[in-house]
Amino acid sequence: MMDDPRAEINDAIRWFGERGKLFNIHYRNIKGRKLSFMETFPDEGDMDMWGAMKVLAEVGYKYMVMPDHVPHLSGTPNDAVAFSYCFGYIRAQLQMLAETHPGSVEL
Repeated sequence: MMDDPRAEINDAIRWFGERGKLFNIHYRNIKGRKLSFMETFPDEGDMDMWGAMKVLAEVGYKYMVMPDHVPHLSGTPNDAVAFSYCFGYIRAQLQMLAETHPGSVEL
C-alpha cells in the first residue's frame, strides 16, 4: 500500500527491522502501486527483490522468508509449480546473500 513501492519499500523494511518488528516476510513482487497492482513472480515485477533481500540482511532479519500469493499458471491443477519456482528464487537469493554478505543468513 505504497504510492511508489520500489522507492519506498527499503525505508519501510529499515524502519520496522531496526525496531525488531519483522517476523515473517511474505516475499512477492508486483506491477503497479497502491490500490492498482498485480502480483507477479519475483523476477517479473517493478520491485527490486535483491535490494529488499539485502536490506533484510542489513537490519539483521533472521526469520522466515516465504512466497506470498503466486500468479496462476494455466494448465496446472494447483499452485505447486508456481510456489516451487518462488521458493527456488528465494533460496537462490539467500545463497547469493550468504556468499556476498558472510554471516548475514543461515542456510
